Amino acid sequence: MPPLKKKIKYSYGFKKWSDDKTISLRKELGLYPSSPLCAFALCKHLGIPLFVPDEIEGLSEKHLNNLLGEGNGHWSAASIPVNDKFLIVHNPTHTSARQQSNLMHELAHIICDHKIPEDKTNLGLSGFLRNHDEAQENEAEWFGACLQLPKPALIWALKNKMTENEIAEHFNASKEMVKYRTNISGAKIVVKRMGY
Repeated sequence: MPPLKKKIKYSYGFKKWSDDKTISLRKELGLYPSSPLCAFALCKHLGIPLFVPDEIEGLSEKHLNNLLGEGNGHWSAASIPVNDKFLIVHNPTHTSARQQSNLMHELAHIICDHKIPEDKTNLGLSGFLRNHDEAQENEAEWFGACLQLPKPALIWALKNKMTENEIAEHFNASKEMVKYRTNISGAKIVVKRMGY
């Protein structure tokens, strides 16, 4: 029997804040709560510069091959603090849907104002990139998924009898992300109670 997955606990009100924030950001961009949201457009709106490895001056062919060639399956994206702001480096070799998910995850870290412990910041960029805070990663996973597929969007899609594949295509999300969000958001229950 596989081990039971540990139930993730979030700070009080975090899930509601996530739902509200995803709707607020869409409104800022002139979108409906049920509209698809492009991570690239959200980065631009928030003033967060985006880079891919071959745009970074000074990277050797060996490093580029590690990031974009043989090693492209080993990383997704990273938000990097520069002074009081951030920039994001992302992996352009992933599918479009995966890139959206990668960027939403990094944006979630930034929007949630996740901090890096002082002992890691003192090590510079290498310390930052090695930082792993489980609570922050859980929040970024939840909020990043909300950004891509908020509950109102899923309710709208299910009311319109869209299949998982149609929802994935419409919101530029993976089928796995659609399944995850449909199950965990409670959208199916809401639609059922509405009689659809």
